[in-house]
Amino acid sequence: MSTYRYRGLRYQVYRSQARKLAHQALCTSQLVPRPGLDIDKVCLEPICHKTIDALQQWGEQTHHFPWEEVPRWVECDLKGFDLALWSARALCGLCYASPRQSRRCIKIILFEGRPGLNPLRGLVASLSLLAVAEYARMLKYSRIEIQQPDPGAVPLYRSLGFARDPAGHLVIPVAAMSRQSTLHISEVPMSYSKDSRKAALIQRYTAQAIALAGTITDQQRHFLEVGFKDGREQEPEGILAGPRSGPIDYEWCAVASR
Repeated sequence: MSTYRYRGLRYQVYRSQARKLAHQALCTSQLVPRPGLDIDKVCLEPICHKTIDALQQWGEQTHHFPWEEVPRWVECDLKGFDLALWSARALCGLCYASPRQSRRCIKIILFEGRPGLNPLRGLVASLSLLAVAEYARMLKYSRIEIQQPDPGAVPLYRSLGFARDPAGHLVIPVAAMSRQSTLHISEVPMSYSKDSRKAALIQRYTAQAIALAGTITDQQRHFLEVGFKDGREQEPEGILAGPRSGPIDYEWCAVASR
């Protein structure tokens, strides 16, 4: 069956499920919430117009990246991953990752937390990595790379398990799923109507995503433990990864859209 009409739907579903599974991991972690943190109010969502509106509350000089371009990037870069972290109505963090042209590594391109009063301060990196790790397993990728990590965040990344590879890149292997799952997802019949076929594909891709992600790993538990224990002390305000100055390299997006 040709699914060209819905060629980006698989990754849209994978992104959505990665966010949901990361949130589920947080809610079932059994870690004692720190004072003032209401886990029930934490949300992991895509970057959208609501996000950009909330970003204005950070102030003109406190967000450094063109987050308003991310929805367009996702349309072009089908395997790109976008994430907005919320605590109730407060936008707390933003992350954009992309494999670029790699088939085994997803790279965190832009990464930023809300400066100043941030209900999720110290957990922005941990929660984002939870979701990125889920997504990486769905894509069957073997590692996560932090591109252009902020120097002030490197100690935090090391605590989370990142290390420099021989080429000097800050990377972490993606932990294998705790339980191997065999996929037995039937094809969608061609006789389906357009809307019915899309709904069936969503159901199919959702089952695939959950099976590929598997159960929560020790690595993900470690992300949360570091965030709750040391995050406030180690996580800097503002930029966590991305260029400190100069233009953003858009070449990867242009290549992905060809």
